[in-house]
Amino acid sequence: MTSKQKLTIVNVIRREGVSSKTGRPYDMRTAQCILWQTTSEGEETVVGTVTLPNSLKDTEKGDYYAEFAMAQSMDGSLVPRIVSLLPFATSSKTVAPKIAQ
Repeated sequence: MTSKQKLTIVNVIRREGVSSKTGRPYDMRTAQCILWQTTSEGEETVVGTVTLPNSLKDTEKGDYYAEFAMAQSMDGSLVPRIVSLLPFATSSKTVAPKIAQ
């Protein structure tokens, strides 16, 4: 099951280097976000960070419709994962969605 929410990306932080455990290079992007959602209690704004999947690592600041699915973290807890981003348009223009793979 997935969920679509309005997401504002205010900054994307790049972390890169070489893993001390494996010796392999890594390149991760973490988006600082504002999530606008509707709950049973009304409108709610949540601020936090989300790790972008590799296929969306070049995403820029802006407003998006984000589709989330739950994934399992390395410690076994459930975390939201972005599976696609569609630019949030205030006009009737259509834009091709970005889809994580």
